[in-house]
Amino acid sequence: MNMEQLKNQVEEYYNQHISDEDRRLDYNIFELPLTLKYIRKYVRKGARILDIACGTGRYAGILLDMGYKMALNDIASKNVELVERRFAGNKNVIMIEQSDALRSNIWERSNWDAILMLGPLYHIINENNRLYLLKRSKEALAKNGYLFSAFMSRVQAMIYGIKHNAYGILDNSGSRQLWETGTDKTFVEGTEWFKHTYFAFPEEIDPLIERAGLKPLHLIGIEGLFGERMDLFHQLDPRLKTSWMNFIFRHCEETHMINQSKHLLSISTK
Repeated sequence: MNMEQLKNQVEEYYNQHISDEDRRLDYNIFELPLTLKYIRKYVRKGARILDIACGTGRYAGILLDMGYKMALNDIASKNVELVERRFAGNKNVIMIEQSDALRSNIWERSNWDAILMLGPLYHIINENNRLYLLKRSKEALAKNGYLFSAFMSRVQAMIYGIKHNAYGILDNSGSRQLWETGTDKTFVEGTEWFKHTYFAFPEEIDPLIERAGLKPLHLIGIEGLFGERMDLFHQLDPRLKTSWMNFIFRHCEETHMINQSKHLLSISTK
């Protein structure tokens, strides 16, 4: 499968799952507030933020309301149509563009105070392409700018595969391939919810960031103990949910929490 076919596959997936993607952050209740906590810590109000693969604009909507200026990019035409409707007339929207991250014209612009790249890196199988995208981010950042980049856990992908497609252990292109290479053809990829996805081990993230010439500041386990156990969290009463969320947030940078998390957030600077 060539790059154009892979691009079309990813775009088709997100066009078909636009409603699910728009609700995803309601189910994964940890991701949005934890990411925003670090954005507030590092990125001044009124700063210029580039949101690569903005999805349905859930992050952008909040950040625009907070006074940030946003440029938005996404590979899926339906996502772009949705954010154009949602943010029509908003003076803090710098631009909205449809393209895949690797070939986006938006990289020709520069001096972004922060870049959000919360999806592309785990849809890029080739390591050299992931490195290229990180290098483009560095070039586009302003001096002392910040990159927020997301990865998905290989261990948690294995657990997901066991839950949804345990027969993958019988196929050499299934669970064994996922464990050894970070991607597969019939295990996780054989379910509805992942297409053309690369899953990382936590220990490979900071070295990749450094190879791109960026300085790693934080590696965060978004869900902690609830990585592939989000159903357990939603069964708790509200008081317990608050207490467990505070616990996860307090320990989110510890190795054991990172290892249990499904989504991993890297924060680095130029």
